[in-house]
Amino acid sequence: MSDRNGEVKDAQGEAGLHDLYRQYSGWLTARLRRRFGDDTDDVAQEAWIRAAPYSRRGLIEHPKALLLKIVDNLAIDRARRRKPRTLAEGDRVLLPEANAPAEQIDSLLLKQIIGEMPPRLRDVFVLSRFAHLEYQEIGERLNIPVTTVQWRMRKALEYCAAQLRL
Repeated sequence: MSDRNGEVKDAQGEAGLHDLYRQYSGWLTARLRRRFGDDTDDVAQEAWIRAAPYSRRGLIEHPKALLLKIVDNLAIDRARRRKPRTLAEGDRVLLPEANAPAEQIDSLLLKQIIGEMPPRLRDVFVLSRFAHLEYQEIGERLNIPVTTVQWRMRKALEYCAAQLRL
C-alpha cells in the first residue's frame, strides 16, 4: 500500500492501530473525560499519536495499560508546562556575567536547568550554591529539617546531572 507521496506504508501497523482505536477509543475517552473534561479530545488524540509507533511494531501486549501510561505521561507534561518557573523575588540570585560565547551558553543552560527544576529542589539548590548558605541555615530559612535539606540537595544535583546528560 502506498500513500499520495508514493511511500510504502505498513498496512499491518495501520490495521493494528485502527483495530486498537476501534476497540478502545470509547473506553479511553470515558476515562479521560472524568480526568481532563474539555481537554479530553486533545489528550485522546495525543495519546493515539504516541501509541501509533507501538502498534506498528506489534509491541502492545496490554493496550489499556499502555494507553493509561501514555495518558499519565501526557498529564505530567501538561502539569510541567503550566507550573510557574520563576523563583520568588527574595530568592533570586544573579549569575556572574559571562563574556565568552561558550560561557554565555553554559550560563544560559544553567539558568534553564535551574528554572525547570521542581520548586522545592530549586529553593534548596539556589540557597546552597548561589547564596552560599549552610544546610542548617537553609533548613531554618525554609522551616524544614536539615535531613530534608540534604535529601533535596541530593535530588537537585541528580536532576542537574540528568539534564546535562540529555
